[in-house]
Amino acid sequence: MATLAIVPVEEYHSRMQSLTSAVLVGREQERGFSTFTEQRVQVNDDPRYRIPDVCVKALPHEPAPVLVKPDLVIEIVSPDDTITEMLATIGEYMTAGIPYIWVIDPYQRAVVEVESEGIRIRRCASGVAQTDLVGAVDFNALFARLG
Repeated sequence: MATLAIVPVEEYHSRMQSLTSAVLVGREQERGFSTFTEQRVQVNDDPRYRIPDVCVKALPHEPAPVLVKPDLVIEIVSPDDTITEMLATIGEYMTAGIPYIWVIDPYQRAVVEVESEGIRIRRCASGVAQTDLVGAVDFNALFARLG
């Protein structure tokens, strides 16, 4: 009898980060942006930083050790994340003026889009998140690759 490989739940976060980054990196040249993983982002003047799982900055931009106001940040839910922590993180990104924030939950197979302009938060029932800069990303296809 064949044995099925079971991916430990803890690996979903890392794998989703890799898959998301790969999709975005594949579009960089065509769409004019750079993709970063675990890049420090300034969220206030204290200075306070966050390190999103993935972020995107339109070209041209000046290379710097700390990124200021990326065009999109993507947070991937970890097994130990709490709603309170995620809301605090989203709030800091919104206060920093980051126009688009995506929260990807690989465990619930859910995508939440946050737009700071007009403060709109919505769950993406289709599993597809989109901005003009990066285009549409089909997270259902990425979720399917998690196992």
